[in-house]
Amino acid sequence: MRNQLRPVLAAALALVLPGLGHFSLRRWGRALLWHLTIVGGGVALFALYDVEPIDPFADPAAASAAIPTDVALPVALLFALSAVDAYLVGRADVAERERADAVAEAMRRRVASADGDDAPDGGQVPPSAAVTGGDGETLEVTCPNCGKETDTDIDFCHWCTEPLPWAESE
Repeated sequence: MRNQLRPVLAAALALVLPGLGHFSLRRWGRALLWHLTIVGGGVALFALYDVEPIDPFADPAAASAAIPTDVALPVALLFALSAVDAYLVGRADVAERERADAVAEAMRRRVASADGDDAPDGGQVPPSAAVTGGDGETLEVTCPNCGKETDTDIDFCHWCTEPLPWAESE
């Protein structure tokens, strides 16, 4: 359930601050790109239309009226595109994690049945072998101790520093 809300949260954060939604998805480069695009585009449009800076605290109604539609509309469109992109990237991450979890569970069952043990804890397979993306990139799994996402390339959880089950089998 928590993973299903990540794309929605990322989209909402992208509407608050440019790049923040992608930052919450740990897509650092994409976050920086969206931030620079929106802020740079806004600055360029303000300079192009020669909009004079005003004090928004003095008269809030005058502040919104002072921004021409030719500036506000493209910036709002960029914000919306950033939010849609953050949502789609978040949905792709959730689908990839669910697929990786299913593959890892199938591999654990297969190893457990090959060992003659019905318990999935009997034969622990390092998820780095079973949980890789289509392009060879290593995915993340959840730590059985703290429940947070951790990297499969290391033998311990970098959040709680507990050894992971597949590290003990090696």
